[in-house]
Amino acid sequence: MKSLAKVKGFLVIGEKNIFRELSEIVSIALKTNAILRETMQANYDKEALSKYMEAVRELEKESDKVAFKIGEDVTGGAVSPNIIDNLLECVAKADDIVDLYYYISREIDRMSRMGSFDFEAHQDATWTEAYETIFDLADESLQRLEKMLSTSDEAEISSLRTEVEELEEQGDEVKDLGFDRLYSLAPKMSYLQFYHYSEVLHKCDDILDSCEDVSQLIVTIVASILK
Repeated sequence: MKSLAKVKGFLVIGEKNIFRELSEIVSIALKTNAILRETMQANYDKEALSKYMEAVRELEKESDKVAFKIGEDVTGGAVSPNIIDNLLECVAKADDIVDLYYYISREIDRMSRMGSFDFEAHQDATWTEAYETIFDLADESLQRLEKMLSTSDEAEISSLRTEVEELEEQGDEVKDLGFDRLYSLAPKMSYLQFYHYSEVLHKCDDILDSCEDVSQLIVTIVASILK
């Protein structure tokens, strides 16, 4: 077992900078999560959804820029060679989270523009609360990822990773209940409606899966550094 004093110094300058930049992507994801929570309250209002989608689009571009910068730093020799592959995968996974939020915002914006769209099923569908619950879980997961990237305590990193895994498992339960409710309302919906709602629910769940992937990669990176 490494001593706490040794653990606290396991990152060199280059790796600290990479973790700090990676934390910027997580921070962007937190901002997009907040916007998507507001989006779900917009009741498919075209003007509001267009505004939210554009805001997410700008954040997605910002995330891409940070991810590209990290990729250059990593491949430019700023970190230990034995963690390069895992770091690049971690950056890609973190950026994917923001991409998922953008995909969801675009999907909702597109659906709001369907002139023949019947919103009755949406108005009555308490299953849509699954979206908001998953976004709440995602907010907690992303906050824990930020902590993992800011601490040098290996035990705390491991504990936070476990918490992210537990949040993902909670999300799976919420998703399953959401799909149960969705299928019960399917006879009232068009195929397009059903596809839209199920696709958004899947992507919401993918966000939690990606958070778990990032947390595991952080643990793997730290373990490689400490070898």
